Amino acid sequence: MGKKKLIRFKANKEFDRLFEPAALDLIEQDHELKGKWCEQFFNNDNELLLELGCGRGEYTIGLARLNPDKNYIGVDIKGSRLFFGATTIKEEQLNNAGLVRSQIELLPNIFAQEVSEIWITFPDPFPGRIRRRLTAPNFLNRYRKILREDGNICLKTDDADLYEFTLDLARKNHLEVLDHTNDLYASPIKDKMAPIQTLYEERFIAAGKKICFLRFRLDRDVTPLKPKIKDLASLS
Repeated sequence: MGKKKLIRFKANKEFDRLFEPAALDLIEQDHELKGKWCEQFFNNDNELLLELGCGRGEYTIGLARLNPDKNYIGVDIKGSRLFFGATTIKEEQLNNAGLVRSQIELLPNIFAQEVSEIWITFPDPFPGRIRRRLTAPNFLNRYRKILREDGNICLKTDDADLYEFTLDLARKNHLEVLDHTNDLYASPIKDKMAPIQTLYEERFIAAGKKICFLRFRLDRDVTPLKPKIKDLASLS
């Protein structure tokens, strides 16, 4: 491990708005703030929004700056990236923003049904491994456990296949699609969006890629994907 990463990991322990719960601890016992993030961490009753795979927290922080009447938490497993977001939150004294270092699979151990919206911004599309996509049914059904009954999922991606996969999944499961476009910046939907672009998004746009956006209401469980024939063969 590089010296810079070690320095960042050490510094992360000093940030009071960055949480790094150990996976084994969460499996044994839920996080102490589960169901009480707004009440006991943010000290208000505003709505709570999450960004998954937030990296350096650019989108989380950007939204928190624009909407001081809402609470935002970015989640990522990369501590060296979260260091940058935690530094910005501390320097700007953004009291409506926080960060959590954890696996996405453990979200139900950290949050209760207290989240109004989940943002998934430019995730790995995992071509050929769709069950690992953050919008695959096994993940969506985990999100259901932490979302309020009227909770939404927002996907922003440069990958057309991931966008079409998620849109098709929403429609097949009769989820209410609120907004969708395969070319955000040529769509009127952009006027409803926060004027925030992450470093990755700026690079994708500069490379001539179209940005896709999808927002849908996750108010029911999603049917699991059917195993592929080769997966069934391996079980025989």
